[in-house]
Amino acid sequence: MNSYRNFWNTVKYGSVFFLGIILDQWTKYWAVSHLSFWKSLSIFPPVLQFQLVYNHGAAYGILQNQRLLLVTVSISVVVVSALFYRRIATTPLSKWGLTFLLIGTIGNSIDRLFLGYVVDFIDIKLVPVFNIADMMINAGVICFILDMFVVKNKNET
Repeated sequence: MNSYRNFWNTVKYGSVFFLGIILDQWTKYWAVSHLSFWKSLSIFPPVLQFQLVYNHGAAYGILQNQRLLLVTVSISVVVVSALFYRRIATTPLSKWGLTFLLIGTIGNSIDRLFLGYVVDFIDIKLVPVFNIADMMINAGVICFILDMFVVKNKNET
């Protein structure tokens, strides 16, 4: 029974992982094909619009033109996650956190490796323009934070 459950959990997280990367890359392809640097596409004015941006740095525009460093960090995240998966992902929430973090890391790394920059296009005006991979990284971090404070506190009581 336990191996059956492990198999379906692997399928579940693996499917979300691959679908997440495909969704990220497809939306970036769509953005490059249909959006402009000079004219935004309003979705829910004035809250949400799509605007093509090429980000040569990391989150929130930091570390501009540090491609080698960012690719190295991304590879390190993937390798450490693979090596220490059983220690990092001990609860369902931390497994989702790791899955989302890897979707985002790999999605943006694909851009950096093949294009030299990351394609961003979602603009909500409160934060710098971002993409699906960025959303996944944030979702992963939120899962880990919730896991640390909510799940761990539940286990201690």
